Amino acid sequence: MVLSGIITAALTPLSNDGGELAENWKFERYYRFLLEREINGILVCGTTGEGPILSLQERKHTVELAVSIVTNQIPVIVNAGCNSTTETIELAQHAKSISADGIAVISPYFYSYDSLALFNHFRQVADSVPNLPVYLYYLPSFAHNDIPPALIPKLVEVCPNIVGIKHSDDDQIRLQEYRQAAGEDFCILSGDDSVALAALTLGANGCVTGKSSTFPEMMVAIYQAFQSGDLIKARKLQSNLNMLLGGLLDIGVGIGLAYFKSALRYRGVDIGGLRSPRMHDENRSP
Repeated sequence: MVLSGIITAALTPLSNDGGELAENWKFERYYRFLLEREINGILVCGTTGEGPILSLQERKHTVELAVSIVTNQIPVIVNAGCNSTTETIELAQHAKSISADGIAVISPYFYSYDSLALFNHFRQVADSVPNLPVYLYYLPSFAHNDIPPALIPKLVEVCPNIVGIKHSDDDQIRLQEYRQAAGEDFCILSGDDSVALAALTLGANGCVTGKSSTFPEMMVAIYQAFQSGDLIKARKLQSNLNMLLGGLLDIGVGIGLAYFKSALRYRGVDIGGLRSPRMHDENRSP
């Protein structure tokens, strides 16, 4: 399976105070909202989904709901990444046991690790779930640990189920370095919405996008215009997206999970608040 198109980094429905997961029907309503807007896949419990501040049991339950609701309509990818190899393996094996379509594994964060430590971490996780597609998750602004391009072919050689990488950065030179190091069969997914079109033109297979958690139509339109060869339209759509997001920053609304969930409420899909210590500002509006 090679992922392509718009892969939505889904939000996680929570109670209004963010203290617990929302009722199952809120998950179903939210996922249906996304499916109806022609996204090509879904990433669960990633950065946008507040995965790092959910308990392991909450992450497992969220993944189970996603897989059962989506029911093979589009691929469900699970962010299994944790700070420890042991917990990452636990979530990876759980994802496989419920027939998720793949896992994403962010590099461990907080402490600094060298290439050998990262190699051993990714290898142990991939070996624990043979035949399940594994996507490395490069997010230097949060994880602070690099995944060097030279590491990719070494991992793929010993772990054939490592099939791609989520490149969550605006560094398009690094994206090209990943493509050159890993080859054309390796799946590269851009994770920075502001350079989605640029990444596609440089060979990304698709985009894992936080903005499509709330505005899936905008990201789908960019991808469809690119696929049809209408680059003029695609550039205009990308520019519109960036102007919208930049304008919101200028007026102080901010681009973040509180904004996404507030905007969804305006769209008629209430998925609750945010997990503490994040705060859901009821005065924030799109």
